[in-house]
Amino acid sequence: MNSRLTRLLVTALIAAVFITVPALAQTQDCTGISDVSDFDGATVGDFTNLLTTAQVATGLLAPVHMISPPEGTNGRDDRLFIVEQRGRIRILDLTTGSLLGGIFLDIQGIVNYGGEQGLLSLAFHPDYNNIGSANEGEFFVYFTNNSGNQQINRYKVSINPNIADSGSATTVITMTHPTFSNHNGGQIAFGPDGHLYAGVGDGGGGCDPGGGDGNGQSTSTLLGKMLRLRVDTLPYTTNGNPFDGGTPGLDEIWATGLRNPWRFSFDRLTGALYIGDVGQNQIEEIDCQKANSIGGENYGWVFFEANSCATCSGVTIADCQSIPHTKPLREYPQGSTPGFSITGGFVYRGCRMTDLHGSYFFADYSTSYIRTFRTDQNCTAAPDILRTSDLDTPSYTINSISSFGEDSRGEIYIADLGGQVYRVIPTLDIMQVSGPNAPQLRYDGNMTWEDLEVSTGHPISDYKVYRAIDDPAGIYLCTHQGPDAFWTGGDPDTPNEDEVFYYIVTALNNLGEESRPGKMSDGTARVVDTNSVCP
Repeated sequence: MNSRLTRLLVTALIAAVFITVPALAQTQDCTGISDVSDFDGATVGDFTNLLTTAQVATGLLAPVHMISPPEGTNGRDDRLFIVEQRGRIRILDLTTGSLLGGIFLDIQGIVNYGGEQGLLSLAFHPDYNNIGSANEGEFFVYFTNNSGNQQINRYKVSINPNIADSGSATTVITMTHPTFSNHNGGQIAFGPDGHLYAGVGDGGGGCDPGGGDGNGQSTSTLLGKMLRLRVDTLPYTTNGNPFDGGTPGLDEIWATGLRNPWRFSFDRLTGALYIGDVGQNQIEEIDCQKANSIGGENYGWVFFEANSCATCSGVTIADCQSIPHTKPLREYPQGSTPGFSITGGFVYRGCRMTDLHGSYFFADYSTSYIRTFRTDQNCTAAPDILRTSDLDTPSYTINSISSFGEDSRGEIYIADLGGQVYRVIPTLDIMQVSGPNAPQLRYDGNMTWEDLEVSTGHPISDYKVYRAIDDPAGIYLCTHQGPDAFWTGGDPDTPNEDEVFYYIVTALNNLGEESRPGKMSDGTARVVDTNSVCP
Protein backbone atom coordinates (compact mmCIF):
# COMPACT_ATOMS: atom_id res chain seq x y z
CA MET A 1 0.00 0.00 0.00
CA ASN A 2 1.14 3.52 -0.77
CA SER A 3 2.18 4.86 2.63
CA ARG A 4 0.85 8.32 1.72
CA LEU A 5 -2.64 6.83 1.85
CA THR A 6 -2.17 5.90 5.49
CA ARG A 7 -1.24 9.26 6.95
CA LEU A 8 -3.36 11.38 9.27
CA LEU A 9 -3.09 14.99 10.33
CA VAL A 10 -1.95 15.15 13.94
CA THR A 11 -0.36 18.51 14.69
CA ALA A 12 -3.67 19.77 16.03
CA LEU A 13 -3.76 16.80 18.30
CA ILE A 14 -0.31 17.62 19.63
CA ALA A 15 -1.61 20.95 20.84
CA ALA A 16 -4.64 19.16 22.27
CA VAL A 17 -2.44 16.92 24.38
CA PHE A 18 -0.66 19.84 25.97
CA ILE A 19 -3.86 21.81 26.45
CA THR A 20 -6.11 19.15 27.93
CA VAL A 21 -3.80 16.56 29.46
CA PRO A 22 -0.89 18.40 31.11
CA ALA A 23 0.18 15.33 33.09
CA LEU A 24 0.90 13.47 29.87
CA ALA A 25 3.31 16.17 28.74
CA GLN A 26 5.30 15.51 31.90
CA THR A 27 5.71 11.83 31.18
CA GLN A 28 6.71 11.49 27.53
CA ASP A 29 6.81 13.33 24.26
CA CYS A 30 3.67 12.62 22.27
CA THR A 31 4.61 14.70 19.25
CA GLY A 32 3.24 13.12 16.09
CA ILE A 33 1.04 10.58 17.89
CA SER A 34 -2.71 10.75 17.44
CA ASP A 35 -4.87 10.59 20.54
CA VAL A 36 -8.17 8.75 20.73
CA SER A 37 -10.96 9.79 23.09
CA ASP A 38 -14.60 8.81 23.07
CA PHE A 39 -15.56 11.61 25.45
CA ASP A 40 -14.36 15.10 26.22
CA GLY A 41 -13.92 16.92 29.53
CA ALA A 42 -13.93 15.18 32.90
CA THR A 43 -16.01 12.21 31.75
CA VAL A 44 -13.75 9.49 30.43
CA GLY A 45 -14.44 6.17 28.83
CA ASP A 46 -12.84 2.87 29.79
CA PHE A 47 -12.77 1.58 26.20
CA THR A 48 -14.93 -1.43 27.09
CA ASN A 49 -15.29 -3.48 23.89
CA LEU A 50 -13.22 -0.86 22.07
CA LEU A 51 -9.73 -2.32 22.46
CA THR A 52 -7.94 -4.76 20.23
CA THR A 53 -4.36 -5.81 19.46
CA ALA A 54 -2.02 -5.67 16.50
CA GLN A 55 0.58 -8.40 16.06
CA VAL A 56 3.89 -6.58 15.72
CA ALA A 57 6.45 -9.41 15.86
CA THR A 58 6.49 -13.18 15.28
CA GLY A 59 9.04 -15.99 15.15
CA LEU A 60 10.72 -15.07 18.45
CA LEU A 61 12.32 -17.62 20.78
CA ALA A 62 10.24 -17.51 23.98
CA PRO A 63 9.88 -13.73 24.47
CA VAL A 64 9.63 -12.81 28.15
CA HIS A 65 10.23 -9.06 28.38
CA MET A 66 9.96 -5.87 26.29
CA ILE A 67 11.28 -2.37 26.94
CA SER A 68 12.28 0.80 25.08
CA PRO A 69 15.35 2.84 26.00
CA PRO A 70 14.70 6.14 27.79
CA GLU A 71 14.64 9.44 25.95
CA GLY A 72 17.97 11.25 25.86
CA THR A 73 20.05 13.90 24.20
CA ASN A 74 18.68 13.07 20.76
CA GLY A 75 15.09 12.75 21.92
CA ARG A 76 12.85 9.70 21.85
CA ASP A 77 14.11 6.20 21.06
CA ASP A 78 11.55 4.42 18.87
CA ARG A 79 12.88 0.90 19.34
CA LEU A 80 11.38 -1.92 21.37
CA PHE A 81 13.93 -4.39 22.76
CA ILE A 82 12.56 -7.91 23.14
CA VAL A 83 14.19 -10.36 25.56
CA GLU A 84 14.20 -14.01 24.50
CA GLN A 85 14.39 -16.42 27.42
CA ARG A 86 17.05 -18.55 25.73
CA GLY A 87 19.56 -15.72 26.04
CA ARG A 88 19.10 -13.25 23.19
CA ILE A 89 17.77 -9.70 22.80
CA ARG A 90 16.11 -8.60 19.55
CA ILE A 91 15.05 -5.12 18.37
CA LEU A 92 11.70 -4.11 16.88
CA ASP A 93 11.92 -0.82 14.94
CA LEU A 94 8.67 0.95 15.81
CA THR A 95 9.02 3.50 13.02
CA THR A 96 8.95 0.81 10.34
CA GLY A 97 7.17 -1.94 12.26
CA SER A 98 9.93 -4.41 11.38
CA LEU A 99 12.00 -6.76 13.50
CA LEU A 100 15.68 -6.15 12.82
CA GLY A 101 17.53 -9.12 11.42
CA GLY A 102 20.53 -8.93 13.73
CA ILE A 103 20.83 -9.75 17.43
CA PHE A 104 21.43 -6.93 19.90
CA LEU A 105 22.89 -9.27 22.55
CA ASP A 106 23.49 -13.02 22.54
CA ILE A 107 24.59 -14.55 25.88
CA GLN A 108 23.17 -18.03 25.39
CA GLY A 109 26.54 -19.47 26.37
CA ILE A 110 26.25 -18.22 29.96
CA VAL A 111 22.48 -18.64 30.41
CA ASN A 112 20.90 -21.74 31.93
CA TYR A 113 17.65 -21.99 29.97
CA GLY A 114 14.62 -24.15 30.69
CA GLY A 115 11.38 -24.03 32.65
CA GLU A 116 11.42 -20.73 34.55
CA GLN A 117 15.16 -20.22 34.08
CA GLY A 118 16.86 -18.15 31.42
CA LEU A 119 17.47 -14.56 30.39
CA LEU A 120 14.54 -12.90 32.12
CA SER A 121 14.67 -9.11 31.76
CA LEU A 122 16.51 -5.99 30.63
CA ALA A 123 16.83 -2.48 32.08
CA PHE A 124 18.45 0.57 30.47
CA HIS A 125 20.30 3.04 32.66
CA PRO A 126 18.34 6.34 32.76
CA ASP A 127 21.33 8.00 31.04
CA TYR A 128 21.57 5.33 28.33
CA ASN A 129 20.79 7.85 25.59
CA ASN A 130 22.40 10.92 27.15
CA ILE A 131 25.50 11.59 25.06
CA GLY A 132 28.59 12.30 27.14
CA SER A 133 27.14 11.08 30.44
CA ALA A 134 29.16 8.67 32.57
CA ASN A 135 26.52 5.95 32.08
CA GLU A 136 25.81 6.45 28.40
CA GLY A 137 25.12 3.17 26.63
CA GLU A 138 24.87 1.09 29.83
CA PHE A 139 22.19 -1.54 30.31
CA PHE A 140 21.57 -4.42 32.71
CA VAL A 141 20.23 -7.95 32.32
CA TYR A 142 18.88 -10.46 34.85
CA PHE A 143 19.49 -14.14 34.04
CA THR A 144 19.99 -17.62 35.45
CA ASN A 145 23.66 -18.49 35.13
CA ASN A 146 25.10 -21.93 34.36
CA SER A 147 25.37 -22.69 38.08
CA GLY A 148 21.62 -22.21 38.50
CA ASN A 149 22.02 -18.94 40.42
CA GLN A 150 20.38 -15.62 39.56
CA GLN A 151 22.75 -12.95 38.25
CA ILE A 152 22.62 -9.33 37.10
CA ASN A 153 25.23 -8.15 34.59
CA ARG A 154 25.97 -4.72 33.23
CA TYR A 155 26.79 -4.33 29.53
CA LYS A 156 27.49 -1.45 27.17
CA VAL A 157 26.31 -0.81 23.65
CA SER A 158 28.89 -0.90 20.86
CA ILE A 159 29.53 1.87 18.35
CA ASN A 160 26.60 0.36 16.44
CA PRO A 161 23.45 1.34 18.38
CA ASN A 162 21.76 -1.92 17.38
CA ILE A 163 24.54 -4.19 18.65
CA ALA A 164 25.75 -4.54 22.23
CA ASP A 165 29.37 -5.02 23.22
CA SER A 166 29.15 -8.58 24.53
CA GLY A 167 32.68 -8.31 25.90
CA SER A 168 31.78 -5.43 28.22
CA ALA A 169 30.09 -7.63 30.81
CA THR A 170 30.51 -6.75 34.48
CA THR A 171 28.80 -8.78 37.19
CA VAL A 172 26.68 -6.55 39.40
CA ILE A 173 25.35 -9.14 41.84
CA THR A 174 24.72 -12.89 42.09
CA MET A 175 21.90 -14.38 44.18
CA THR A 176 22.65 -17.93 45.32
CA HIS A 177 19.67 -20.11 44.46
CA PRO A 178 18.68 -23.52 45.93
CA THR A 179 18.57 -26.64 43.82
CA PHE A 180 15.04 -25.83 42.60
CA SER A 181 14.72 -24.34 39.14
CA ASN A 182 11.57 -22.31 39.72
CA HIS A 183 10.74 -19.03 41.49
CA ASN A 184 13.58 -16.99 40.07
CA GLY A 185 11.74 -13.69 40.01
CA GLY A 186 13.67 -12.07 37.22
CA GLN A 187 12.40 -8.53 36.77
CA ILE A 188 14.73 -5.54 36.95
CA ALA A 189 13.74 -1.90 36.38
CA PHE A 190 14.98 1.55 37.22
CA GLY A 191 12.74 3.44 39.60
CA PRO A 192 12.00 7.17 39.50
CA ASP A 193 14.72 7.59 42.15
CA GLY A 194 17.38 6.37 39.70
CA HIS A 195 18.01 3.10 41.58
CA LEU A 196 17.92 -0.35 39.99
CA TYR A 197 15.20 -2.54 41.53
CA ALA A 198 15.24 -6.34 41.27
CA GLY A 199 12.49 -8.80 42.16
CA VAL A 200 13.93 -12.10 43.41
CA GLY A 201 11.93 -15.28 43.99
CA ASP A 202 11.96 -17.31 47.22
CA GLY A 203 14.13 -20.13 45.85
CA GLY A 204 11.53 -22.45 44.36
CA GLY A 205 9.93 -25.72 45.26
CA GLY A 206 6.78 -25.17 47.27
CA CYS A 207 6.00 -23.28 50.46
CA ASP A 208 9.38 -21.50 50.49
CA PRO A 209 12.51 -23.72 50.77
CA GLY A 210 14.13 -21.55 53.45
CA GLY A 211 14.34 -22.87 56.99
CA GLY A 212 12.65 -21.27 59.99
CA ASP A 213 10.34 -18.51 58.78
CA GLY A 214 11.35 -19.09 55.18
CA ASN A 215 13.46 -17.09 52.76
CA GLY A 216 10.70 -14.55 52.25
CA GLN A 217 10.81 -13.47 55.89
CA SER A 218 14.54 -13.83 56.52
CA THR A 219 16.62 -10.68 56.14
CA SER A 220 19.81 -12.74 55.90
CA THR A 221 19.05 -13.90 52.34
CA LEU A 222 18.23 -12.02 49.13
CA LEU A 223 15.62 -14.61 48.11
CA GLY A 224 11.97 -13.62 48.28
CA LYS A 225 12.81 -9.91 48.19
CA MET A 226 12.69 -6.67 46.30
CA LEU A 227 16.25 -5.31 46.08
CA ARG A 228 17.34 -1.70 45.46
CA LEU A 229 20.83 -0.90 44.17
CA ARG A 230 22.59 2.28 43.09
CA VAL A 231 24.52 1.26 39.99
CA ASP A 232 25.85 4.54 38.58
CA THR A 233 29.25 3.15 39.57
CA LEU A 234 30.24 -0.40 40.43
CA PRO A 235 30.45 -1.92 42.96
CA TYR A 236 26.88 -0.81 43.69
CA THR A 237 25.83 1.07 46.80
CA THR A 238 22.74 0.71 48.99
CA ASN A 239 22.49 4.03 50.81
CA GLY A 240 18.98 4.74 52.07
CA ASN A 241 17.80 1.12 52.07
CA PRO A 242 16.00 0.03 55.26
CA PHE A 243 18.70 -2.47 56.29
CA ASP A 244 21.70 -0.47 55.09
CA GLY A 245 24.59 0.09 57.46
CA GLY A 246 24.28 -1.06 61.04
CA THR A 247 20.65 -2.20 60.86
CA PRO A 248 20.51 -6.02 61.01
CA GLY A 249 19.72 -7.47 57.60
CA LEU A 250 21.28 -7.48 54.15
CA ASP A 251 21.90 -3.99 52.82
CA GLU A 252 20.42 -4.70 49.36
CA ILE A 253 16.92 -5.49 50.67
CA TRP A 254 14.19 -2.96 49.95
CA ALA A 255 11.09 -5.07 50.75
CA THR A 256 10.47 -8.60 52.07
CA GLY A 257 7.84 -11.33 51.97
CA LEU A 258 7.60 -12.06 48.23
CA ARG A 259 7.11 -15.52 46.75
CA ASN A 260 7.79 -15.11 43.04
CA PRO A 261 7.41 -11.51 41.83
CA TRP A 262 6.76 -12.17 38.15
CA ARG A 263 6.80 -8.71 36.63
CA PHE A 264 6.69 -5.41 38.44
CA SER A 265 6.58 -1.86 37.10
CA PHE A 266 6.57 1.78 38.10
CA ASP A 267 3.75 4.08 37.12
CA ARG A 268 5.65 6.57 34.98
CA LEU A 269 3.40 9.42 36.19
CA THR A 270 2.93 8.78 39.93
CA GLY A 271 6.04 6.68 40.66
CA ALA A 272 3.99 3.99 42.45
CA LEU A 273 5.39 0.44 42.26
CA TYR A 274 3.11 -2.46 41.22
CA ILE A 275 4.18 -6.08 41.81
CA GLY A 276 2.48 -9.21 40.49
CA ASP A 277 3.33 -11.97 43.01
CA VAL A 278 2.50 -15.56 42.07
CA GLY A 279 0.62 -17.48 44.77
CA GLN A 280 1.12 -20.96 46.23
CA ASN A 281 -2.18 -22.81 46.09
CA GLN A 282 -4.83 -20.29 47.09
CA ILE A 283 -4.50 -16.72 45.83
CA GLU A 284 -2.74 -14.55 43.25
CA GLU A 285 -1.94 -10.98 44.28
CA ILE A 286 -0.91 -7.52 43.10
CA ASP A 287 1.01 -5.42 45.59
CA CYS A 288 1.38 -1.64 45.39
CA GLN A 289 3.98 0.61 47.01
CA LYS A 290 3.45 4.37 47.04
CA ALA A 291 6.10 6.61 45.54
CA ASN A 292 6.96 8.15 48.92
CA SER A 293 7.83 4.78 50.48
CA ILE A 294 11.05 4.51 52.47
CA GLY A 295 11.13 0.74 51.98
CA GLY A 296 10.74 -2.04 54.49
CA GLU A 297 7.33 -3.30 53.35
CA ASN A 298 6.64 -6.94 54.26
CA TYR A 299 4.25 -8.52 51.77
CA GLY A 300 3.73 -11.50 54.02
CA TRP A 301 5.07 -14.65 52.35
CA VAL A 302 5.53 -17.41 53.65
CA PHE A 303 2.98 -16.62 56.35
CA PHE A 304 0.51 -14.99 53.98
CA GLU A 305 -0.87 -15.53 50.52
CA ALA A 306 -2.35 -12.11 49.84
CA ASN A 307 -4.69 -11.51 52.82
CA SER A 308 -5.03 -15.16 53.81
CA CYS A 309 -2.86 -17.14 56.19
CA ALA A 310 -0.86 -19.57 54.06
CA THR A 311 -1.72 -23.29 54.15
CA CYS A 312 1.93 -24.34 54.19
CA SER A 313 3.04 -26.86 56.77
CA GLY A 314 4.16 -25.21 59.99
CA VAL A 315 2.47 -21.85 59.35
CA THR A 316 0.09 -20.97 62.18
CA ILE A 317 -2.43 -18.23 62.89
CA ALA A 318 0.04 -16.94 65.48
CA ASP A 319 2.66 -16.61 62.75
CA CYS A 320 0.30 -14.54 60.63
CA GLN A 321 -0.48 -12.31 63.59
CA SER A 322 3.19 -11.76 64.32
CA ILE A 323 4.30 -9.71 61.30
CA PRO A 324 3.45 -6.22 60.00
CA HIS A 325 1.77 -7.48 56.85
CA THR A 326 1.47 -5.05 53.89
CA LYS A 327 -1.85 -6.01 52.33
CA PRO A 328 -2.17 -6.44 48.56
CA LEU A 329 -3.91 -3.97 46.28
CA ARG A 330 -5.75 -6.72 44.42
CA GLU A 331 -6.12 -10.48 44.85
CA TYR A 332 -8.03 -13.24 43.13
CA PRO A 333 -8.56 -16.88 44.14
CA GLN A 334 -6.91 -19.56 42.08
CA GLY A 335 -9.18 -21.56 39.82
CA SER A 336 -9.83 -22.74 36.30
CA THR A 337 -11.37 -19.40 35.26
CA PRO A 338 -9.17 -16.73 36.86
CA GLY A 339 -6.01 -18.84 36.73
CA PHE A 340 -3.03 -19.90 38.80
CA SER A 341 -0.09 -17.68 37.82
CA ILE A 342 -0.32 -13.89 37.67
CA THR A 343 1.65 -11.84 35.15
CA GLY A 344 2.06 -8.29 36.40
CA GLY A 345 1.78 -5.42 33.96
CA PHE A 346 1.73 -1.63 33.66
CA VAL A 347 -0.38 1.38 34.45
CA TYR A 348 -1.26 2.84 31.05
CA ARG A 349 0.13 6.36 30.49
CA GLY A 350 0.50 6.27 26.73
CA CYS A 351 -0.23 8.82 24.01
CA ARG A 352 -2.75 6.82 22.01
CA MET A 353 -5.67 6.54 24.49
CA THR A 354 -5.63 9.20 27.20
CA ASP A 355 -9.04 8.05 28.45
CA LEU A 356 -7.29 4.90 29.64
CA HIS A 357 -4.74 6.71 31.78
CA GLY A 358 -4.55 5.17 35.23
CA SER A 359 -5.67 1.70 34.05
CA TYR A 360 -3.41 -1.15 35.21
CA PHE A 361 -3.09 -4.08 32.78
CA PHE A 362 -2.37 -7.57 34.13
CA ALA A 363 -2.90 -11.17 33.05
CA ASP A 364 -2.71 -14.78 34.13
CA TYR A 365 -0.19 -17.03 32.38
CA SER A 366 -2.13 -20.26 32.88
CA THR A 367 -5.48 -19.07 31.49
CA SER A 368 -4.31 -16.16 29.30
CA TYR A 369 -7.03 -13.85 30.56
CA ILE A 370 -6.30 -10.13 30.60
CA ARG A 371 -7.85 -7.56 32.94
CA THR A 372 -7.51 -3.91 33.80
CA PHE A 373 -8.51 -1.76 36.76
CA ARG A 374 -8.24 1.93 37.52
CA THR A 375 -5.67 2.95 40.11
CA ASP A 376 -3.93 6.08 41.38
CA GLN A 377 -0.99 7.43 43.40
CA ASN A 378 -2.67 6.25 46.63
CA CYS A 379 -2.69 2.61 45.51
CA THR A 380 -6.45 2.34 45.23
CA ALA A 381 -8.18 -0.05 42.84
CA ALA A 382 -11.53 0.12 41.04
CA PRO A 383 -13.29 -3.09 39.92
CA ASP A 384 -11.68 -5.19 37.20
CA ILE A 385 -12.67 -5.02 33.55
CA LEU A 386 -12.21 -8.25 31.59
CA ARG A 387 -10.27 -7.58 28.36
CA THR A 388 -9.51 -11.08 27.06
CA SER A 389 -12.10 -11.27 24.30
CA ASP A 390 -11.32 -7.68 23.25
CA LEU A 391 -7.61 -8.27 22.79
CA ASP A 392 -7.89 -11.62 21.04
CA THR A 393 -8.89 -11.28 17.38
CA PRO A 394 -10.44 -13.57 14.78
CA SER A 395 -6.93 -14.05 13.37
CA TYR A 396 -5.21 -15.18 16.57
CA THR A 397 -5.55 -15.93 20.27
CA ILE A 398 -2.97 -14.64 22.72
CA ASN A 399 -1.77 -17.57 24.83
CA SER A 400 0.85 -18.03 27.55
CA ILE A 401 1.23 -14.35 28.44
CA SER A 402 4.75 -14.12 29.77
CA SER A 403 5.04 -10.35 30.10
CA PHE A 404 3.72 -6.90 29.35
CA GLY A 405 5.96 -4.16 28.01
CA GLU A 406 6.01 -0.41 27.48
CA ASP A 407 7.55 1.62 24.67
CA SER A 408 8.95 5.13 24.95
CA ARG A 409 5.49 6.61 24.37
CA GLY A 410 3.92 4.50 27.13
CA GLU A 411 1.98 2.21 24.79
CA ILE A 412 1.36 -1.32 26.08
CA TYR A 413 2.66 -4.56 24.52
CA ILE A 414 1.96 -8.21 25.31
CA ALA A 415 4.42 -11.09 24.90
CA ASP A 416 3.20 -14.59 24.10
CA LEU A 417 5.77 -17.21 25.11
CA GLY A 418 4.99 -19.00 21.85
CA GLY A 419 6.93 -16.35 19.95
CA GLN A 420 4.66 -13.36 19.31
CA VAL A 421 4.43 -9.76 20.51
CA TYR A 422 1.25 -7.69 20.32
CA ARG A 423 0.48 -3.99 20.75
CA VAL A 424 -2.71 -2.89 22.55
CA ILE A 425 -4.60 -0.42 20.34
CA PRO A 426 -8.11 1.02 20.04
CA THR A 427 -10.46 -0.54 17.54
CA LEU A 428 -10.99 1.22 14.23
CA ASP A 429 -14.49 2.09 15.47
CA ILE A 430 -12.94 4.58 17.88
CA MET A 431 -10.03 5.73 15.74
CA GLN A 432 -11.12 9.34 16.15
CA VAL A 433 -7.82 11.15 16.32
CA SER A 434 -8.67 14.75 17.05
CA GLY A 435 -8.21 14.63 20.81
CA PRO A 436 -10.80 15.36 23.52
CA ASN A 437 -13.67 17.50 22.17
CA ALA A 438 -11.63 18.57 19.14
CA PRO A 439 -10.00 21.27 21.28
CA GLN A 440 -8.89 24.55 19.82
CA LEU A 441 -5.54 24.92 18.15
CA ARG A 442 -3.67 28.01 17.13
CA TYR A 443 -2.27 27.06 13.75
CA ASP A 444 1.44 27.84 13.50
CA GLY A 445 1.96 26.85 9.87
CA ASN A 446 3.61 23.52 10.68
CA MET A 447 1.74 20.26 10.20
CA THR A 448 3.13 16.79 10.82
CA TRP A 449 1.77 13.47 9.59
CA GLU A 450 1.64 10.03 11.14
CA ASP A 451 1.54 6.70 9.35
CA LEU A 452 -1.28 5.08 11.30
CA GLU A 453 -1.08 1.79 9.44
CA VAL A 454 2.41 1.29 10.86
CA SER A 455 1.89 2.89 14.27
CA THR A 456 -1.42 1.19 15.08
CA GLY A 457 -1.62 -1.87 12.87
CA HIS A 458 -5.00 -0.80 11.44
CA PRO A 459 -5.55 -0.97 7.66
CA ILE A 460 -5.95 2.81 7.27
CA SER A 461 -6.34 3.74 3.62
CA ASP A 462 -7.69 7.29 3.79
CA TYR A 463 -8.87 10.04 6.10
CA LYS A 464 -11.21 12.99 6.35
CA VAL A 465 -10.59 16.31 8.07
CA TYR A 466 -13.67 18.09 9.44
CA ARG A 467 -13.70 21.64 10.78
CA ALA A 468 -16.11 23.70 12.89
CA ILE A 469 -15.71 27.41 12.30
CA ASP A 470 -16.46 29.03 15.66
CA ASP A 471 -18.11 26.52 18.00
CA PRO A 472 -16.60 23.17 19.11
CA ALA A 473 -20.15 21.96 19.77
CA GLY A 474 -21.32 23.12 16.35
CA ILE A 475 -21.49 21.36 13.00
CA TYR A 476 -18.26 19.92 11.58
CA LEU A 477 -17.96 20.07 7.79
CA CYS A 478 -15.43 18.23 5.67
CA THR A 479 -12.53 20.37 4.54
CA HIS A 480 -10.13 17.76 3.20
CA GLN A 481 -9.99 14.11 2.21
CA GLY A 482 -7.29 11.88 0.82
CA PRO A 483 -3.52 11.55 0.73
CA ASP A 484 -2.86 14.93 -0.90
CA ALA A 485 -5.09 17.01 1.37
CA PHE A 486 -2.37 19.20 2.81
CA TRP A 487 -3.36 22.66 3.91
CA THR A 488 -1.77 25.04 1.46
CA GLY A 489 -1.76 28.79 1.03
CA GLY A 490 -4.14 28.57 -1.92
CA ASP A 491 -6.83 26.75 0.04
CA PRO A 492 -9.56 29.13 1.24
CA ASP A 493 -10.15 26.88 4.25
CA THR A 494 -6.56 27.13 5.36
CA PRO A 495 -6.49 28.69 8.83
CA ASN A 496 -4.46 31.82 9.20
CA GLU A 497 -1.35 31.57 11.32
CA ASP A 498 -2.27 31.86 15.02
CA GLU A 499 -5.96 31.50 14.15
CA VAL A 500 -8.08 29.39 16.51
CA PHE A 501 -10.08 26.60 14.91
CA TYR A 502 -11.71 23.30 15.84
CA TYR A 503 -11.28 20.08 13.95
CA ILE A 504 -11.94 16.35 13.83
CA VAL A 505 -9.96 13.79 11.84
CA THR A 506 -11.52 10.42 11.06
CA ALA A 507 -9.97 7.38 9.47
CA LEU A 508 -11.30 5.17 6.68
CA ASN A 509 -10.33 1.56 6.18
CA ASN A 510 -9.94 -0.29 2.91
CA LEU A 511 -13.69 -0.96 2.77
CA GLY A 512 -14.46 2.74 3.04
CA GLU A 513 -15.80 2.40 6.58
CA GLU A 514 -15.29 5.61 8.54
CA SER A 515 -14.42 5.85 12.22
CA ARG A 516 -16.94 7.53 14.45
CA PRO A 517 -16.35 11.09 15.62
CA GLY A 518 -16.83 10.42 19.32
CA LYS A 519 -19.10 12.09 21.88
CA MET A 520 -19.20 15.12 24.09
CA SER A 521 -19.11 14.80 27.86
CA ASP A 522 -22.88 14.75 28.23
CA GLY A 523 -22.95 11.65 26.03
CA THR A 524 -24.33 13.35 22.94
CA ALA A 525 -22.61 12.70 19.64
CA ARG A 526 -20.59 15.42 17.99
CA VAL A 527 -22.46 16.85 15.01
CA VAL A 528 -20.41 15.82 11.99
CA ASP A 529 -21.83 16.08 8.50
CA THR A 530 -20.19 13.03 6.92
CA ASN A 531 -21.99 13.80 3.64
CA SER A 532 -20.56 17.29 3.36
CA VAL A 533 -18.44 17.92 0.27
CA CYS A 534 -14.71 17.50 0.76
CA PRO A 535 -12.81 19.96 -1.49
